[in-house]
Amino acid sequence: MSLFTVTPSPLPVRRAPRLALLALTAAALLAGCNNDDDETSTDVTISSLRLIGQQVLPRRMEYQGTVVGGLSGIDYDAKSDSYLLISDDRTTTDSSNAPRMYTAKLTFDASTFSAVQFTGVVTMKQPDGSVYPKVPDAKVADPESVRIDPVNGNYVWLSEGDRTLTSTPQRIINPFIREVTPQGTHVREYALPSMFTMSANNTGPRGNLVFEGLSFSPDMKSAWVLMEGALLQDGNAPTTTTGSASRLTRFDRASGQANAQYLYPIEKVQATPVPADAFTVNGPTEILALSATRFLVLERSFSVGVIGNQVRLYEIDTAAATNVLTAASLTGATPVTKRLVLDFETLKTQLGGIANLEGITFGPKLANGRRSLVVVADDNFPTADSATDRNQMLVFEIQP
Repeated sequence: MSLFTVTPSPLPVRRAPRLALLALTAAALLAGCNNDDDETSTDVTISSLRLIGQQVLPRRMEYQGTVVGGLSGIDYDAKSDSYLLISDDRTTTDSSNAPRMYTAKLTFDASTFSAVQFTGVVTMKQPDGSVYPKVPDAKVADPESVRIDPVNGNYVWLSEGDRTLTSTPQRIINPFIREVTPQGTHVREYALPSMFTMSANNTGPRGNLVFEGLSFSPDMKSAWVLMEGALLQDGNAPTTTTGSASRLTRFDRASGQANAQYLYPIEKVQATPVPADAFTVNGPTEILALSATRFLVLERSFSVGVIGNQVRLYEIDTAAATNVLTAASLTGATPVTKRLVLDFETLKTQLGGIANLEGITFGPKLANGRRSLVVVADDNFPTADSATDRNQMLVFEIQP
């Protein structure tokens, strides 16, 4: 194992307290795979967040023969006090390695985030047992989020698929939700509604704006999946003057079938690009369940020519939203409600920039009894570090 530390702490590290195993029920032990080890069935309230610290991994760091980068999702395993991260490595310019996950240990307390220690690599396998290929292969995956199944301990992950109509031949690859064992062996695939079928026509998902966020419900019965952008038939992508809409879908964990869906309103792009007609994007990048209807959502905006990303953390609630799973249109649908929890721009100077934040998970309880929250960035595999592209990890204390 290699230990990578950006800023060593002179303070002693205090491990988060654990409940005695005899005090836990079997159900709570299973639920602990995905959330905090003693409050997985309790609604979480968040008034604000207090930054504990950050770590920035070395540029194109190597671990067990792989290039660490593209960290697009993270989940906490309370049973082992460790973390699972997924890399969205999909091209040979990213690295020569197959798509993969990492296991890691994070060392922090209520005062300091002092170290990141990688402990293993998991290569996801296709249903036929082979590893996933790279672009331009027709079976390429684009991993964006991962969670530990709270019932059986397997890993469930998302792929955005591909819709590249300018390539020869065109790449039209459906997104998917798949479950693998902790060793990476394929187990099953969730059933997707037909609206998520990629097409060369003006319907279905946009390329690179499909599945981005995944979270299991506290009762362990549902998996919630959030799109990054609007379906082509649902309207335009966001601009610097107008917002957009995506879909949040609830799946039955046991059957893998969708049983509800809600409209998520996307904010407008937060910064004007340079030049003004250059590329921009804004959309949700991860979701984390707080209760049966409430979630945290990371929403990330990026504009060419602007240093860093503009990221906001919202709390949303589906309780009063319209179920649009079988609706022909989003017109007239009541969206989920949104409340701003944190504008990361307020931390930009302190952190030296806000990278492409794409993953979020609860961590262990701190010594003061409050929950921790961990956020991770996808560095996009650049060759040079920048405030926009870096493997940035942040730890917060949740203020109830």
